[in-house]
Amino acid sequence: MTGLVAPQPLRFGWNYDLGEFVLAPRYPRPAVTRVLADAGFHLRAEPFGAWHMGTSVPMCDQSAAAQSAIGRLIAEGVEVRNWHEPQQGSTDVLRHYGWLNSEVPFPDAEETARRARSEAGTRLGRVRLSSDSRAVTEQIAWGEVEVEARRTFDDEWMIGADRDAGRYLELRHHRPTGALSITGDASEAYAGHLRREFRLLILRETRPPTAARMRAALAAGRVPGSRQAPVAPAPAPATAVPARRR
Repeated sequence: MTGLVAPQPLRFGWNYDLGEFVLAPRYPRPAVTRVLADAGFHLRAEPFGAWHMGTSVPMCDQSAAAQSAIGRLIAEGVEVRNWHEPQQGSTDVLRHYGWLNSEVPFPDAEETARRARSEAGTRLGRVRLSSDSRAVTEQIAWGEVEVEARRTFDDEWMIGADRDAGRYLELRHHRPTGALSITGDASEAYAGHLRREFRLLILRETRPPTAARMRAALAAGRVPGSRQAPVAPAPAPATAVPARRR
């Protein structure tokens, strides 16, 4: 007699094509169907096998809905995973989405600002910069703009505060040339919102799971070995991230 096969975990993820998505069967069991429908995951992407929301739904609203759905699914006894980091268990995924949706300051902001000041000072002495790039680089080197968070793809993306002006900035550093530009500028009152956007758009993992992460998940017993996660549409390159000026 063949034993019952345990339901597959639902895998939550994000990419530029679909936004937030959930890898799940076309006809999930009723408890799952209800939660996904309530959260707005009502569109089907084939052959990827995912449920997602309409592209008109704002990014922050999608992420908040995903976090709510994850909490409800866990309460229903449904296993969830982070598709990009399959070694994360259900509690890890819920904590991860809590971090994505947080507007609080970054805990390592002071060290990030120190490193950014040092590197900006080095560029001032070694790289020929345009007048605009030099002005922004000097602001960072002299501590007038405090970089709170950053991440490098092809270019380096940063956010930070200009305390004297009461502004919160989004910056792009073109590493090959040293050029530095302001791509977004908002009142410091919106700092929390921009931190959240930076977590969602820049700091989160958006790539398909690597073989190494799949092996780690298998070793931890968190991904059934009989099924491999499907391949998602490729994410857009970092240079496709839209500049937002407020």
